[in-house]
Formats: sequence, C-alpha cells, structure tokens
Amino acid sequence: MSDTTLSARLRPAVGALGRGADALATNVRLVLAAIIAGQVLLTVALFFSVEHNGWLTYQGGDQIWLLTSGWLLGQGTIPYALVGWAWPLAVAPLSWVTGASSVQMLPLTTALQVLVLGPIATLAVYDIAARVAGRVAGLWSAAAFVVVPVAVTPLFVDRYQERWTDQVLVQFYGLTQLADFPSTVLVLVSAALVLRSLDEGALREAALAGSLAGLAAGMKPANYLFLLGPALAYLVARRWTAGALFAVMLAPATLTLAIWKERGLGTIPAIGAGAAHVAASAVPSLPIGDSFFDRFPLELDDWQRNMSNLREFFWSARLAQWAPIAGAIAVARRSIPASALLLGWMLAYVVVKGSSNVASIENGSFWRLVMPGLPAYLLLVAAIPLLVPTLPRRLGRRLDPPRARRPGRRLVAVVITVLAVVPFGVVLAATPQSGSDEAIDVGNILVPVDGDTVAVRVERVPEGQRLTWSDATTRASTFYKVYRTAGAGPDVACDTTGADRCELVMDELATTRVRSFVDTAPVPGTTYRIGVAANWIDDTGEGDVFVLSPPVAAAP
Repeated sequence: MSDTTLSARLRPAVGALGRGADALATNVRLVLAAIIAGQVLLTVALFFSVEHNGWLTYQGGDQIWLLTSGWLLGQGTIPYALVGWAWPLAVAPLSWVTGASSVQMLPLTTALQVLVLGPIATLAVYDIAARVAGRVAGLWSAAAFVVVPVAVTPLFVDRYQERWTDQVLVQFYGLTQLADFPSTVLVLVSAALVLRSLDEGALREAALAGSLAGLAAGMKPANYLFLLGPALAYLVARRWTAGALFAVMLAPATLTLAIWKERGLGTIPAIGAGAAHVAASAVPSLPIGDSFFDRFPLELDDWQRNMSNLREFFWSARLAQWAPIAGAIAVARRSIPASALLLGWMLAYVVVKGSSNVASIENGSFWRLVMPGLPAYLLLVAAIPLLVPTLPRRLGRRLDPPRARRPGRRLVAVVITVLAVVPFGVVLAATPQSGSDEAIDVGNILVPVDGDTVAVRVERVPEGQRLTWSDATTRASTFYKVYRTAGAGPDVACDTTGADRCELVMDELATTRVRSFVDTAPVPGTTYRIGVAANWIDDTGEGDVFVLSPPVAAAP
C-alpha cells in the first residue's frame, strides 16, 4: 500500500479526531466538570475497594502527630515541632468541631481533600498543560492525572498490586490525613502560577506562586526541593523581576517555620541540628530527622536499590525512567522554560528524596516521599504525543494557550494576607506546650490527652482494681491499651527544651476490645491510663494509640 493511499484512508479519521478536539476545546468547562466528577467517583470506588476500618485507611501513624499538633494549635499551644506548621494550622479549625481525636476528624479531612483539594489539583494540571500546548492537551493531561495512577496498577507484579492500591493510591487520592497530599496540591498550584508568571509583567502571579511554595514548605520542609523547578524556569526565561518577587514571597512562610521550630524544638534544626540532638538525649528514641542533610540526602546506594526494586516490581523500569525525559524534549519544543520547570521539579524529588535511606519502593515509602514530584512526572509523560512528527504543525492553533484571567490586586492582597500574615501571627501568639496535661509521646507519636473521648473510672473489687471506661469514637472500630505505672512514681518523663515533650513511661498491661479490665495484681499507689487505638485492618496486633485518657489513681 502506497503512502498516498494510506494517507487518503486515514484522512477521514484524522478529520474526525480534529473535529472532536475542537468540540472539546469549545466546551472546556463542561469537560473539566466531567473529569472532576469522575475523579470523585473514582476516589469513592477506590475507598470501598481497599482494606479500611470505618473511615480509616492505611495511614502509617504520622497523621496522629500532625492532627494532635493541629488540635493543640487550635487551643493556642505550640507542640514539640517535629512536623511543619501548615497542615496543623489548616486542620486546627476542624478540631474545634470534632475534638482531639484524629479518627473522629476523618470525615472532615477526607471531604476537604477529596471534594476541594483534589479538584484544585486537577484544575492546576489542566492549566499547566494548556499553557504548554493548548486546551485539548490540558484536558488530556487532567484526565490522565485522574486515571493513570489507577490504570497502571496491572503493570505491577501481582504481589505488589495490593500495596500499590492500599498504601500508595489512598494517599495520592487524598484518603489519608498525612500532609503529603495537601502539600502536593500546593506545589501544583504554585507551579501553574510560576508558568503564568513567565509572561511579561505577570508579577501578581509570581507573588502568589512564591506564597504557595512557602506554604508547601511550611507543610513539609522537604518541599523546598520544589524551588529547583521555578529557579530553572526563571533563569531560562530571564524573568529576573518575577523570579526575585517569587523568592521574596517565600520569606514570610520561611520565617514562620523558623519561629515554629525554634519555639517548638528550642532550636532551628537546619542551622542548629547539633543542639537539637544534644537536647534529644533527655528523652530516649527521639526521631529528630530534621537537619538539612537528613531532609535532603543524596545516597547513591539507596537510589540504586530503589531502581533495582522498580525493575523487580514494575513491568518496565526503563520505560518508567526514560519516558519523562522524552516528555521534557516534547515540552521543550513548545517552551524551554516550561520544560525546565517540570524537569527540575520532578528530578528534585525523585532523585533527592528517592535516594533517602528511608525511601523504599519495596515497602511503598518511596512513593510517599516523592509524591509532590509525581504530577510533574505525569505531565511530562502526557506530553510525549507532541513528539509525533508533523503533529504540532497539523494541530496548528489548537496548541495555542488559552487567554488567562489575571488575578485582581485585591484578591492577591487578601490571599497573601491569609497565607503569610495570619500564620505568622498565630504561631507568634501561641504558647509552647508546658507539661503533659495536653499531649504525651506514646511510641514516638504525639497523642492528645482527652477525657471527653475516653473517660476512665477505677474501683476496688475483691479481685483487685477494676477499670471501666467510655469511648466516644464512632468513625472506626477501636481497641484499647491499658497502662499502669510501676508504683507511686511519675507516669511521664519530660524534656523541657522548647515545648515540653513528655514521653509515657507506664507499663502496658493488656490490649483488649472490651471497655473494662481488672488488674489482679495492683501495685500500691499506682496510676492508670487507657489508650484508644485503631488501624485500617482492625487488628489488635497493629496500629497506634490516637488518644489517651487522663491519669486515674488506683482506688483506695
């Protein structure tokens, strides 16, 4: 068959595709609404398909520290600040409704992420792709952002697919309370605004982009890695004023983070890690993990280990590794600054965080650590069709970016005030935690002390000391850990560097599902506490305590 004959036969199909693309481009809002509706439905379907306990999916335990910090901050208290300030500040108002329990807060945090942050992320993906290659490319990329994470599941070996869905996808679609998903959304929106700010005179967009990037770093300090992408984009585009304004607008969030760390830890880890480690010796097993090199490691051996694991578990490691490079070339044919933004953004996370000794593809932690860089990876892969010979020429004006509506001065001023000034004021006004009445470290996790969630009563019976308690948790099935002091001594050991960090030093007597326990060998002068625990598989051998009762003395 000659080339002329083949071309003639394909011409009707090509024409139909062109008309279809034009129809999509003229109904962008309707198509985006359909994509977002599909995103919500897909997330709901994912939730019911994975292992879960009530509202609780696989989390890992860090969410308890984050939400306890938010509850404390909502009461005007700065906790021991191992985590960033932004996600605790965001969830603090939710704690006014639900109380201290992270499990009780699950419906609100899930709705916030699935119904608000998820659609915002999809719109940001559309905006980035549309600015590179037009409306149709934007819709294609937005649809890929929603569907591809689920669609690639069969490309993993069978024994890895459950880990991918139960541990990775639930985080990527916002079904956990960790800071990874909201920080990914902030990075995405910041990147979209950076791309807009590359236009002549688009300084408001640069200011907003810098504020959002700072907020992302306040949520997870590792998100300073994202700055490589904007730095390369501004450098290549020679937008010195916009780049300088972006950098200036990072300052308020960075200053807030410094004050948060200094008041919460007693030092700023990035410049005083040694002091933090010395102070840490007062409380055993303190996971500082917060110095500059802890957050931004470069370990070649760990990187090679993860790439070896990728070959073991994924259909084609070489395809996964080289596809974004091909996409970067495709984007560069349209915009070199946009290619620099996406490639720098992606590599900063995938290479630096992916080479951490705590990043493992085998146990799934790799994907969570590099998660803020994965949208850039997907955008680059989605751009590969632009490499098809003659396709850009045939598409013509369809590749032109849509006209962007610029944010007004008042809107920019309000947003920057909310993102920069308000957090600074809240953190500055809050008081570091003093004592153990509000929160206690249980197994290296900060747990709230809340008598409203779990109230304990002790009475003497012939068999010994009988404990009974109530549990207000309704969003997941729970079980209980019974704690007792060794005698009349203290039940906590506190480190007073910065905010007090008090570690539980009681003995664990039992784990039970019933709300009563008899201590048949009580110790004179002892004190009891009950810890409420839960996990996504409702297994009493797993999971962490998420709320702790106040201490109750043994009955005389």
